[in-house]
Amino acid sequence: MNTAFSPTILENNQVVPFFHKPVTQLDREKHYQKKWFPGTGRTTVSDFDNSLYDGKFVSEDDYWSTYYEMSDVSLEWNNGRLEEKPMPDRESFEMYSWLWRLLTEYFDTFDEGMLIGLETGFKLRFDNHTSIRKPDLAFIHKNNPNQMAPFDKTYCGCFDICFEFLSDSDKAAVERDTVVKKHEYEKFGVKEYYILDRMGDETAFYYLDPSGVYKTLKPDHEGVIHSKVLNKFKFREEDLYNRQRMIDLIDDSVYLEYVMVQYQKERDARKKAELRADKAELRADKAESRVHELEDELTKLQKQIY
Repeated sequence: MNTAFSPTILENNQVVPFFHKPVTQLDREKHYQKKWFPGTGRTTVSDFDNSLYDGKFVSEDDYWSTYYEMSDVSLEWNNGRLEEKPMPDRESFEMYSWLWRLLTEYFDTFDEGMLIGLETGFKLRFDNHTSIRKPDLAFIHKNNPNQMAPFDKTYCGCFDICFEFLSDSDKAAVERDTVVKKHEYEKFGVKEYYILDRMGDETAFYYLDPSGVYKTLKPDHEGVIHSKVLNKFKFREEDLYNRQRMIDLIDDSVYLEYVMVQYQKERDARKKAELRADKAELRADKAESRVHELEDELTKLQKQIY
């Protein structure tokens, strides 16, 4: 799913940096030219990194005991082989933070389950393959038979929604999120899978149909994505890139039902109180004016009598 961006050009013909505006096509081209080293014979950053862990074969027991909770690197386990999760960049973090805040607003309003972060791992077991994945964000529905206790560090079940914020530090990382994990999550029964690409090229939303196959979660005629797992969660894809403040969303029909609901109630209560005060003041003014009218009529009547 592609998202088009219009670059803003300054007087010196430079593009406004991506942390001021959404990433442009020019930013994207420069990024790939820099990251994938054309003409060098090397196509990935990892060719230069010489990672101590990525691709290393270890047992599942060793993964859990040694590699799962490493502080300096985030590692997943794919059928015996370690896979290093690339470091995020600022733009990915901005997108992550905005969506986290939006989801938090939703769950503050609708108690449908729990949001899981901190790269909590879960085990996906198939007939001849086992992997351990750490989604960037995940959701467990309150009706899911497998819940997480407060001090659990892993999840012994199947997440209902997984969110992955795409890293394109190398082509293998892109393929891992867009192909490998998509296939694994689909086969294991993750009901929705959101791929979020701060460049916009690979952003996609999937839901599991009744036959167990991922279908694209398409926007409606107004460009709004509606979750099939969360009853009233909806958002515009473009807002993942525009990232307005939460307070600026409360008058938007897409978000007013769940964003800053308590603030909306307090704001509406203040408006009603102000309206009642205005009406009372108006009635008082009218009453005072009527008193003056009666006094004038009484004065005229007294003059006529005398």
